[in-house]
Amino acid sequence: MSLAESSSHKKVHVIRLSLATACFLTLLKLGVGFLTNSVAILSLAVDSLGDILSSLFNYFFLKTSEKPADEEHHYGHGKFENFASFIQGIIIVGSALFVMVRAIEKLIHREEVYRLDLGIGIIVVSFILSFLVGRKVQKTGKEFESSLLEVEATHLLMDSYLYVAVLLALILSRFGFFIFDPIASMGIAVYILWVAAKILKSSFDVLTDRALSDQENQQIIQIIQDHYPTILGYDRFQSRRSGSQKLINFRLFMCQKMSLGKAHEVVDHIEQEIAKKISNAEVLIHAEATKEDCSKHEHKLDPRHFAQ
Repeated sequence: MSLAESSSHKKVHVIRLSLATACFLTLLKLGVGFLTNSVAILSLAVDSLGDILSSLFNYFFLKTSEKPADEEHHYGHGKFENFASFIQGIIIVGSALFVMVRAIEKLIHREEVYRLDLGIGIIVVSFILSFLVGRKVQKTGKEFESSLLEVEATHLLMDSYLYVAVLLALILSRFGFFIFDPIASMGIAVYILWVAAKILKSSFDVLTDRALSDQENQQIIQIIQDHYPTILGYDRFQSRRSGSQKLINFRLFMCQKMSLGKAHEVVDHIEQEIAKKISNAEVLIHAEATKEDCSKHEHKLDPRHFAQ
């Protein structure tokens, strides 16, 4: 199995695990939510339902994003991953608004919560399961720098943290403070909206070809500048993301007397240095010969700047 196939296999495996977890927890929380009349538990069930839809999108788009470039997609299919993340953000917003409406209704009508021991037990089980699976998905997402898997992990970890708030609300409800159940739901809804805003912004940035972060761009520029005086300058620097891939291109100015072979070695060396600093980078460099006599620049070749 090739490295690319192994990467794709691991990503798909954790997506399946996340989907199975979301399905199990949704059914569990829906049933317990209706039995206990807890809008906080129902809000978590609605959020898990959104996770199921998101995981289904992820499973479909992840397999598509891993496809190599073809005649119709010359730059590959990486943005399908970011498109899936954008759809997830919209789904999460819808789920949060539903939870807010239900919580307001319960605040108005002051409904009680029943079978609290069952609700508390289910929340503890859900917390442990979501946290463990979320950490596994997060680890895989970071390993392969997959924004889609990182979003998936955010869903699961967000659920595990929200369970703490719901658990406190159920404990307080046990002592007759039923108002904390819809209050916890409102807090969950606000937090979900905040996470959704971050997901939408991150996905939108990639879909609109926003440049890499200032830190990454500065790292690349520093590598280029470290190759003076073997190179004489650079311009037309551009960078962007496509899925987990980082696309970088720029033009280098080199001495017109430098042989094609040596120029190629310098370009290879710069690409190697960038690859060490920036993971998943695809670098396109155009070497341009200077029109002036290089002696005017007191130009000399530095042996450190050639490919090893």
